[in-house]
Amino acid sequence: MKFTVSFTAFLLFNGLINAQNASVQLVHAIADTSLHTIDIWLSNTKIADNISFRQSTGIISFPAVIEAELRICDSSSTDTLNPIFIYRDSLTVGEIYVMIASGILDSTVSYSHFKPLNFYRTPEAREFSMFSGYSDVIFHHAVTDLERISISETRELYTELESDLGYSEFSEYSEIETSNYRFRLKQLNNQFAAGEFDAFLASNNLEDSSLIVLVSGFENPDSNSNGPSLAVDVITSQGNAYSLPISNGKIQFLHNSADPELAEIDLYVNEALGINSFDFQSASGSLTFPSGIELVIKLSSDSASGPNESFFSKSINVNASEELIAIISGLNGSNFDPIVPLDIYMSEAQTSASIGSNTDIIFFNASTDFGSAGLKETSILNSDLFSDVNYGEFSSYISLPTANYKVDLFSNGEKFSSSGLNLDNYSLSGAAITLMTSAFVDTAANSNGEEFGLWFARSSAGKFTKLSSPLSIESTQKNKLRIFPNPSSSIINIESSENIEVVNIFNFLGQSVMTETNCKSPKQIDVRHFPKGVYILTITLNGKAQSERLIIE
Repeated sequence: MKFTVSFTAFLLFNGLINAQNASVQLVHAIADTSLHTIDIWLSNTKIADNISFRQSTGIISFPAVIEAELRICDSSSTDTLNPIFIYRDSLTVGEIYVMIASGILDSTVSYSHFKPLNFYRTPEAREFSMFSGYSDVIFHHAVTDLERISISETRELYTELESDLGYSEFSEYSEIETSNYRFRLKQLNNQFAAGEFDAFLASNNLEDSSLIVLVSGFENPDSNSNGPSLAVDVITSQGNAYSLPISNGKIQFLHNSADPELAEIDLYVNEALGINSFDFQSASGSLTFPSGIELVIKLSSDSASGPNESFFSKSINVNASEELIAIISGLNGSNFDPIVPLDIYMSEAQTSASIGSNTDIIFFNASTDFGSAGLKETSILNSDLFSDVNYGEFSSYISLPTANYKVDLFSNGEKFSSSGLNLDNYSLSGAAITLMTSAFVDTAANSNGEEFGLWFARSSAGKFTKLSSPLSIESTQKNKLRIFPNPSSSIINIESSENIEVVNIFNFLGQSVMTETNCKSPKQIDVRHFPKGVYILTITLNGKAQSERLIIE
């Protein structure tokens, strides 16, 4: 919204047309809840009618020879007989000013940090950018309960724009190419940001503009008469205001603490209930949080009255547009061997496969008494998938063709068990999953907790899925599928007593190098143009995929 007015009558009265004027842009940044909408008068002329919090006038003319008197009145005012606040100032002829009203009207009302109502101004303001294709930005701090802050750009420039800005202060102008930016506000001497905000100047066509970036509201509204929350607005010299959206990231929480006393817990984020009755071996969906700020995670028993009865607390944060996995693992009691303290372990996450119809897998070792974990695929790839993953550690993601595999699990280098990693049977094509060890190898030494196993969680909410036993050779052979010769350097023959729906060949990186559909048996494939190496041949028969290791010589 713009607030402009003709001052011809006023200026004629004072005999100050053009030659004796300054230019002023007025901004309402008073977070006091009693002054959400106000009128601003210049002497006895109303120059801003019903101007709301975080709104602005355009650039208007002020007398610069005599002392100017600004009066703030309530929004229904028809005169200035009962002003709320009076401000007087002398301006320089020909100068451009930004004048921002902020502060608290009444010191007796419930506000945590009283800053008296006032106008704060900066000279040498700009109407347009200094250079074509740029946006000139000046920051102003109008948050009464926020200490000195720094402001950084974290999307394009990755640089600090203002190192130390206190309440009521203006920064110097920053001349930046018009683009889509992200501003991070950080209170000095604080590990976490006060917030991150998407300043998409290019998307809002703010090229060649001079912009006020206004930081206003309250950091803690609950302690300030439930006033407006801290926010950032971009205001043009024409008086147009753009509220910057808060930048967000996402976190998926996984409950993998095998402590029997923690079978069902509540999870709080900054004192608010985030997940109610969070079961062991279950996953939340991806929860959205403001990026950069401190997120205090508290865990309590499901029967607790609130976060004040929590038994665990940890501060974390998430970056803008970031996806994270946060796994709750470890133990809260003492009747365990070994005793591994409860903690939250975090890693960057994927929500889908990086390659089309593949399945992407990240591995986490969450069993406190298992030792170093390794996983080897033995039916098709015959290679290590993950090696030497210690307790509390994540592997990197791997991408596999969606097939049914047999995997051997190793503990401290010794084979421990075999399982079926049946990605196709679980319909995981295109998915990303978290594969984990879980629970106890020695239940008797660990409070008779749950027995050890390999489990996986999808990127959506739900219970973990336990890996089954490997598919039997008989179940694979009953389709009477023959693939020969293998190895081959020329032609591969595929024969089946059932309908061959799809034939896929994947390289060892999981990338599809050939796909054919609606095939007839027998089927011949010419592989002479393929580079030598190991491939995965996946054949779909009547809706069921079967995979074989294929060697091309």
